[in-house]
Amino acid sequence: MTYSDFTANDFIEDAQFRLWVQQPNEVSDRFWANFLEENPEKNIAIANARTILLAIEQQTEREFISKQDEDQVFAQIQEQIEDEKGQRIRRLPTWLGWAAAASVVLGVMLWQFLPINSQEINQVVYENNKAKALSPLTEKINSSTKTILVTLDDGSSIFLNPNSKISYAKNFNQGNIREVYLSGEAFFEVAKNPNKPFLVYANELVTKVLGTSFNVRAFADEKNVIVKVRTGRVAVAVARITDVQQKISSRELDGIMLLPNQQAVLSRQEVRLVKSLVENPAIISKNQPENLMQQQFIFNAESATQVFKSIEKAYGIDIVFDETLLSECQFTGNLTDESLYEKLDIICKTIEAQYQIMDAQVIITSKGCQ
Repeated sequence: MTYSDFTANDFIEDAQFRLWVQQPNEVSDRFWANFLEENPEKNIAIANARTILLAIEQQTEREFISKQDEDQVFAQIQEQIEDEKGQRIRRLPTWLGWAAAASVVLGVMLWQFLPINSQEINQVVYENNKAKALSPLTEKINSSTKTILVTLDDGSSIFLNPNSKISYAKNFNQGNIREVYLSGEAFFEVAKNPNKPFLVYANELVTKVLGTSFNVRAFADEKNVIVKVRTGRVAVAVARITDVQQKISSRELDGIMLLPNQQAVLSRQEVRLVKSLVENPAIISKNQPENLMQQQFIFNAESATQVFKSIEKAYGIDIVFDETLLSECQFTGNLTDESLYEKLDIICKTIEAQYQIMDAQVIITSKGCQ
């Protein structure tokens, strides 16, 4: 098969194409420029393939996966798409389906290539978790209809929702680690202390922070455990039985790293941990623009690349797009009162692009603008 017969999936799997996207040079740039000039119908397939490869590259860099592991990513992706007879499937229905498979494998990479054995998870709930504590606990129960505030000795605050309860050591601020056991839902504002990691045990999920604000929902009778980050960074991981019994002796807690406006959802039945954007992402920082119009998301014949970068900075999210492809696209409009997703809808309709949310990233695909 020649490049003129390739689909987006074929380009993604091709080693020479990946090398050009990730490490372009004068020779490869000239080759692919000539190819596109002779095969203009392949422009969309190549643009989609480049977008996905750049998204994977950003993901591996953000999650501290070394570049030498990248070949293993692609090898594992191929394993994901083998049929029952062991015959390799060359094509998925769409390039987005391939990207979803890549996202799954990257999630596996974050667990140091160790699959989670569902038999190791013993439906750990509140009572099981706190039974492993090594020191006497204080318990707070919110049986009211309003949120209550619990202040810990280290200065951290817990806003405990109705029908929820927490336990923590009576000598909470002593020792090398701060641990809280949760049943229900609570919002945490953690006092920063790099020398004392803060761990929240909520059903089968363990959340580790040094200083940040986040929400945890973990009711014993619900199918999912959800962690949403407002500020800072947190790491979340599934607690294997050995982790719960032996506690966490290492200062590093393997898992998925979450940033502001990101969430992790643990499906307790499937033992599957998925990262995504929260339902309603909030502006987390001021753009500190040169003029008030940009701060209010008012754009006048602004480059689409700059518009996306402004939104990316304001919400603290990753927006993956091809700057070259969108270099001629312009946007004019007032998006001040629109939500993040409404902003993306309006921009994409204006420049005839599309967006997908994948692994807490916004991925833009477009044919470009003339």
